[in-house]
Amino acid sequence: MNLPALLSLVSLVLLAAIIALHLFRGENRPQKRLFILSTLILAAAQASLFRMFLAHDPERVLVHFHNLVTFLIFFPALGFPFFAAFGRTDERELLAKRLPWIIPLVIALAVAALVIPARLIVNKIHFYANGSLWGMEFPLSGKAVAVYLLLVNVLFLYLFENTYRAATVADKVTLKYPFLGILAASVINFAVTTRVLALSVLERGFLVAHSCGVIILCVSFLYASIRYPLFGLRVSVDPRQSPSLVSIVVAGLYLMALGVITLLARLFRLPFDRFTTMVIGIFAVFLLLAVLISGKVKKRLRTFLGENFYLARYNYRKEWRRYADIMASGSTIDEFLSNVISSLCDTMLVQRGLIWVDVGTGKTGLYGFAGEQHDPELIQDLRKLTAREPVIVFRKPLVELAREKGKWVHAFARLGAGEECRGFIILGEKDLDRSYTEEDEDFLATIAFQAKLAIDNLLMEERIIEARQMDSFNRFASFVIHDLKNTVGMLSLVAENARVNIGSAEFQKDALDTIRRSVDKMQQLITSLNVHKMPASLSKVETDVTGLAERATNDLKQVATNAGVALEFTGGVPMRSRIDAAAIVRVIENLVLNGIEAAGPGGAVRVRVEMVDNEWVRIAVKDSGPGFDPDYLRDHLFHPFHSTKKQGLGIGLIMCKSLVEANGGKISVANAQGATVSVALPASPLARSV
Repeated sequence: MNLPALLSLVSLVLLAAIIALHLFRGENRPQKRLFILSTLILAAAQASLFRMFLAHDPERVLVHFHNLVTFLIFFPALGFPFFAAFGRTDERELLAKRLPWIIPLVIALAVAALVIPARLIVNKIHFYANGSLWGMEFPLSGKAVAVYLLLVNVLFLYLFENTYRAATVADKVTLKYPFLGILAASVINFAVTTRVLALSVLERGFLVAHSCGVIILCVSFLYASIRYPLFGLRVSVDPRQSPSLVSIVVAGLYLMALGVITLLARLFRLPFDRFTTMVIGIFAVFLLLAVLISGKVKKRLRTFLGENFYLARYNYRKEWRRYADIMASGSTIDEFLSNVISSLCDTMLVQRGLIWVDVGTGKTGLYGFAGEQHDPELIQDLRKLTAREPVIVFRKPLVELAREKGKWVHAFARLGAGEECRGFIILGEKDLDRSYTEEDEDFLATIAFQAKLAIDNLLMEERIIEARQMDSFNRFASFVIHDLKNTVGMLSLVAENARVNIGSAEFQKDALDTIRRSVDKMQQLITSLNVHKMPASLSKVETDVTGLAERATNDLKQVATNAGVALEFTGGVPMRSRIDAAAIVRVIENLVLNGIEAAGPGGAVRVRVEMVDNEWVRIAVKDSGPGFDPDYLRDHLFHPFHSTKKQGLGIGLIMCKSLVEANGGKISVANAQGATVSVALPASPLARSV
């Protein structure tokens, strides 16, 4: 038997092994049935190729080649729905939604594959002197079939690429080998179709290359099927996430380059093969130089390989930001524990784990127990065995623990030390037969430390919120703790990671940015907490209130424009009052900013200065928003800790009232097609005479 026939036979055997494996293994999901049928079609195509290599008669070769093309044309009818649903959590809904066009597609491709005559695809068939097949020549219609197969390959890559992109870290481990297999087979198929498109000929060697591509594809899927639950994937694709078009863009550039090379080869009358080799060689040299010279390219390459092929290595920058969000996301202890343990096990590829905290009767978050209940005595036994170590990785099963209850435990971390210990994190065996590394221990220690701080904050917040009869100081503290929680968490993460990464320039930049943002947030909080205090002294001078209000309004024009709000000022002649100008500017700015927020995009805020009863200079700030809630005006106006804003402390109007009254004025609020806040300041004698 010749080598080409042998390779096609090997690919056929591997395809049959894949079909047999999945017929008797795993659950019977719709995508699995599509996969088996698609593999069966591909196996039939390889069987036709095998028989074609054994034939020595042109008519027999033509018949077998026609069968090969027929199966390849029909293959997408099952391949498209399979790749669209592969690994998806919503596969049944997805297939049911697309069924109206799947059935016509199957029928149309089946008819097209059967009715296309062989002579329409192949012009000539050539043989060696010994009677074995050399190759075939193709007319324009044969090139059209090659273009069809090329586009099908690109769409398969596009669908699989988006599934891989949406997968979790653990699922990418399963998808990695099939993805590499599809990619390698696609590159070979591109080379085969290029030969047909550029030279209208396909030699024996390229048919052999096609069989090699199928073998690579089979080996990758077979390896993934044996080692991982290939059809146990549950990839959830966010509909808001834009799909990746890398495969389509690369294919488009490839076809454009193919056209340019063909044109230039004809223009300079050079052999296509020689010219293509020269162009690809030059491109490869420049690409290699770019990779070697560009630090940015090398960094991205290292990051890609580290995140996708060396999963034991963590991208600390990405992970600490994600865990900072997790630490701040849980509104209750139960929700927080569930978020932390599931994210931790997902990141470290751990099969099961639990987190337990001592809050009275104790609370537990579980991952991977599948309805089982953990043994409460396990916590107490581990507490005794690990009294002095914050993090322990057990290199062998815990034979000290009775009744087999600790055999699943492989790692243990305390949430705090000594009397400050708040609880424990317990992790089981890692996936893929991996062992815990020193990096795992450091990462687990960091998460345990941050979890302890976050739990302390949550407990304090819950206790303050539950104590509804406590005095105003405790109510005040609940807001402070809530606003400081995220800031403290970010600063704690910076401090903890600085032990290992302080020498990294990227870490230093991230750390400085984090510290700057945290300081800005704390300064804003301090400012908002002190606005209700009276200034130590007021510096009152005769001031043109009209000009003062106009300048304060103009300073906020850009803010209003950015918010889509029209800000207008109306004032007549100068009206004077003996006031502290800085304090009144602060009042006007606060009222205008509140009005901009209430009016919203498309709204309007109007500031007006006028004389009232020849005794008061009134500054009125009116917005076109919904106005104040009547219950708020009746029961909570100028009371602290009551606000119409979701995250407000309810002290902005108190600050304005305090400053206005300190200047001898008064403030009032009214609803009339929006809200109007009026500030009345005592007019100076000069202003009354005007």
